[in-house]
Amino acid sequence: MRIFAQRLFDGDSLIGPATVEIAEGHILAVLPGEASPDLHLPHGVLGPGLIDLHNNGAFGVDCATATPEDWDRFVEGLAERGVTRVLPTIITQPLPDIAKAATRLRAAMQRHPELLGLHLEGPFLAPSKRGAHRADWLCLPDDAALDTLLDGPAAAVLRLITLAPELPHAPEAIARLTRAGILVALGHTAADAAHMRAGAAAGARLVTHLFNAQSPLGHRAPGAPGVALTDPRLAPCVIVDGVHVDPTLLQIAFRACPRAIVVTDSIALAGLEPGASLEFGGAPATLGADGVGRRTDGTIAGAAITLDEGVRRLIGLGIAPEVALAAATSRPAAALGLTAGRIAPGAPADLVWWSEDFHAQQVWRAGRPATSSPPRGTESPRAELMDLETRGTEEIVRLFLGQEATAQRAMQAAIPALARLADKVAERLAAGGRLFYAGAGTSGRLGFLDAVECRPTFGVEPGLIVPLLAGGAGAFIQAAEGAEDDEAAARAALDEHEFNARDALVGIAASGGTPFTLAALRHAAGLGGLTGAIVNNAGSPMARTADIAVEILSGPEIIAGSTRLSAGSTEKIALNTLSSAVMIRLGKTHGPFMVDMHASNAKLRRRAVRIVAALTGAGEQTASLELEACGMHVKLAVLAIRLGLPPEAARERLKQAGGSLRRALADEKG
Repeated sequence: MRIFAQRLFDGDSLIGPATVEIAEGHILAVLPGEASPDLHLPHGVLGPGLIDLHNNGAFGVDCATATPEDWDRFVEGLAERGVTRVLPTIITQPLPDIAKAATRLRAAMQRHPELLGLHLEGPFLAPSKRGAHRADWLCLPDDAALDTLLDGPAAAVLRLITLAPELPHAPEAIARLTRAGILVALGHTAADAAHMRAGAAAGARLVTHLFNAQSPLGHRAPGAPGVALTDPRLAPCVIVDGVHVDPTLLQIAFRACPRAIVVTDSIALAGLEPGASLEFGGAPATLGADGVGRRTDGTIAGAAITLDEGVRRLIGLGIAPEVALAAATSRPAAALGLTAGRIAPGAPADLVWWSEDFHAQQVWRAGRPATSSPPRGTESPRAELMDLETRGTEEIVRLFLGQEATAQRAMQAAIPALARLADKVAERLAAGGRLFYAGAGTSGRLGFLDAVECRPTFGVEPGLIVPLLAGGAGAFIQAAEGAEDDEAAARAALDEHEFNARDALVGIAASGGTPFTLAALRHAAGLGGLTGAIVNNAGSPMARTADIAVEILSGPEIIAGSTRLSAGSTEKIALNTLSSAVMIRLGKTHGPFMVDMHASNAKLRRRAVRIVAALTGAGEQTASLELEACGMHVKLAVLAIRLGLPPEAARERLKQAGGSLRRALADEKG
């Protein structure tokens, strides 16, 4: 399989356009340009799958107690969000309970290769920095504790362990764990800089949740954060929900440290609604409106975001997309010694197609679709906006305008299809055909509006552009939602207007599946007409039916399913562009001027005078008099003044030029 993308993140930087060749679950090659792809991604970024090194659970699933069905839901939910590999995390528990959880995880790993092993956060933590961990379950990393851990079921899955380097026996424990092939992270620690460096010298290579549950960063005492950010042996993992760590410190960390890694530290509350409450680590945790799980005393128990949301939040803070993506792909992969996390020959084909605003559109693991869910469309709810009504009005306005900007960027990928449709429609109209629009609701009203506006703007004769709105013209001012299901009405409307093989029909629907519009497309195709579709979801029935499909993948709306928002905006722009391009091809303009406009009111008459004056160099009084003599026909007035012709001679010359003012003026002496 080959996938083409205009932009591709390879693990280090944004490149492209390029084509990724995949075989047997791995990447064979990254080819420059468009190299006979099987799949053409119309916009956004193709990148490696995300890797979360610190995830206690999500979607109601606690990694410490998960059943086989829970693991299915956990893996599927993360895959839908672009997370293709994860290190399930268990916080401090009695060692026998850790062994039971490890046994369950080992069984799950046989079915889900996305599960990389166990991240054990505790029980070897500093009591003063235990955070949400139960104090009575903490212990020292002495030989007896390590013997129990390494000689039991946990040894088979243990990939990473977090411990405090200042504890008694910690340096020896770090060295022993490292020799056993287990990665060590320093965290939940009151360590000074010396203890942190000693931990790194003993073999530790990561730091668990920078700034959280750590000795502070001071101007004379760098503490755990200072060493984590500056010691090249250590990669600091940072919770990026914007609550655990202030956004300013997030900016500092990811700009200052090229090793910083994005993690979620999510708990089972991630993906649930505010107010949800579950047990985590032996005590209740409740999801607040700020998106964070807390204990009853207000202590933060864990985050409630998924890794894709963390990436978006970093980018929203001004961190370059390639830095944010690297921190969630190639950097965690390097920490675990994985070949994943990159788009390069030999790497696993774990891939994510990101929209312009970095929402996962399609996900592959080992070259196969990682989820049964279709790409996120206009109807998909945005889980990160569950608290939308609690946010400030200015933030809400910014969200709407940001989505509008994203949707309009998505239009760039639709330019070739929109241009092809405009050319084909112009050919039909030039040969005596007509242009029909068909749509329901907002989409139909936009088509109706464009058809109406073309008469005064371009002077088109009545009946050249025919809007078919589900529910009839009355549905323009009074919603007739049930009419969108009336397929017979669509066919009858086309028959009433005697649609034929010379005509063109463009169906408009954000979903790409509105029954009225789809029926109109199919009937028009059956009558031999040209068919086009303007839609906002990928691979829709309308797109598959039309001769030319303009797919503008604007993504989920701020208010789910309200396609009068950014989807409607893109449809309006597409229709304006389509009809304007067609009119330009038909000679209805001269340069930037509307020379075929229908000057039906005082404003348009003044505009006509200014256009004639601009194109001839004559004064406005002369332009006005000539326009009157030519029946307010701009082209005739321009020819009359420029060539010194009487109105009838100007009309004949224009006719010989096929209505094109440019051709009629080509030889001003003729």
